[in-house]
Amino acid sequence: MGRIVKKTPIHGVRKLAPAFIAAASRRAQLCYDNHITLYASVACNDSCVTGAAASCRDKSGSRPPCSIKRIRRRFLKAILLLAALAVCSCAQSLQSFRYSVLAVDGERAIEHVRAQVAFGPRPPGSPELQKCREYIAAQMKSIGYEIEEDVFTTATPYGPIEMKNIIARKKNAKEGRGVIALASHYDTKLMEGKNFVGANDAGSSTGLLIELARVLVDESGPYDYWFLFFDGEEAFVEWSAFDSTYGSRHLAQKWKEDGTAAKIRALILLDMIGDKDLDIQYETNSAKALMDLVWETAKSEGLESILSRYRGPIEDDHIPFLDIGIPSVDIIDLNYGPGNSWWHTAEDNLDKISAESMEKIGRLVLAFLSRLQNGNILEQTGNAR
Repeated sequence: MGRIVKKTPIHGVRKLAPAFIAAASRRAQLCYDNHITLYASVACNDSCVTGAAASCRDKSGSRPPCSIKRIRRRFLKAILLLAALAVCSCAQSLQSFRYSVLAVDGERAIEHVRAQVAFGPRPPGSPELQKCREYIAAQMKSIGYEIEEDVFTTATPYGPIEMKNIIARKKNAKEGRGVIALASHYDTKLMEGKNFVGANDAGSSTGLLIELARVLVDESGPYDYWFLFFDGEEAFVEWSAFDSTYGSRHLAQKWKEDGTAAKIRALILLDMIGDKDLDIQYETNSAKALMDLVWETAKSEGLESILSRYRGPIEDDHIPFLDIGIPSVDIIDLNYGPGNSWWHTAEDNLDKISAESMEKIGRLVLAFLSRLQNGNILEQTGNAR
C-alpha cells in the first residue's frame, strides 16, 4: 500500500497575505522610529544635506518650516508603496503555493482502479465498458463536473461499433477561457479467451484522472481544466492508423470542425502510470516544449528516479490532437514488467500497480499544471514534435 498524502487546507494559505502585511508594518514602524533622521535628506529642496533634519536649508539659507512633516509624509508614502508591491508579489505567488499544497491521494486513485477491474474486461461496445462509463460519469458528477457524452459509431474489424467519449467540465465555467485538457482512455483491449482486466492499461490512468479532477475542482487560473476519457484506444486486431485511437481521432476531428480546438491550449495524456516500478519515457512525438517541461518538473520535484533513459516515439491518443495543432504530451510508462512482458496480458492485474506510483505521477502532474498556469509557455508553444 502506498503512502497517503493529505491535502493541506487552502484557507491557511489565504492567511499568509494579512500576516505578511502586518509583519511588514511592524518592521516599517521600527525603521521609521530609528531612522527618521537619516531620511531627512530626501524631504527638503535640492540643497538638502545628508544627515539631521536640522541641517536642511532652502536656497535662501532658511530652514523650511514643515521639513519634518514632509519627511514623514514621504517616508510613509515609500512604506505604502513597498507594502503594495509586497501584496502584489504575494498575490502572484499564492497560485503557485496553492498547487504546492495540493496532493493526490493514491488510495483514492487505486480504489477507482479496483472498481474498474471489478467490471472485468472492458472492450468497446461491451456491457462491462458501459458499466465502467456509468461509474466514471457518476464519480465526476459527484465531484462537481458536468458530463457530455460524445457518441459516435465507427467501422472496426468487427463491424460497426458504437463508442462514447466522456468529457467532464466544471459547472458554471466562464466562457471564452482557454483550456488545458487532461486525458486517458478507459477501454481495455479485446483479448478473446483471456481475462484481461487492464489494471494498469487503462485502469490506472483513468483512476488517477478521476482523483486529479477531485483535487483540482476548486482550483482556478488563466486556463480551465477539461477531463477527457477516450473510448476505443486499443486496436481490435493489429495497431494501425485505422485500427486504434478511435475515440481520440473522432473527438479531435469534431473539435477541429466545430472550432473547439482553438480553445485547447494543451493536452496532457496519461497512460499506464500505475506500474510499481515506474519508468516514464521521453516520448518524442509529444510537443518538445511540453515534454522538456515534464522532465524539468520531475527533476525539480525530486522524481528523477521515475524517468526512463529511453527516448523515442510512441503512438497514442495524443497524436490526433497534435495533428490538428494542439500542443500535446504523453506521460506513459511502456516498460511494464520484465521486458514489458505484462503489457496486454492477464498479468496486468491489481498486484502489479501501487498507490505510491499513482501519487508520484499525480504530484508530477500537479506541479506541471502549476507551471503551465503561472508561466507563459502555452503562449510560446507551437505544434513542434
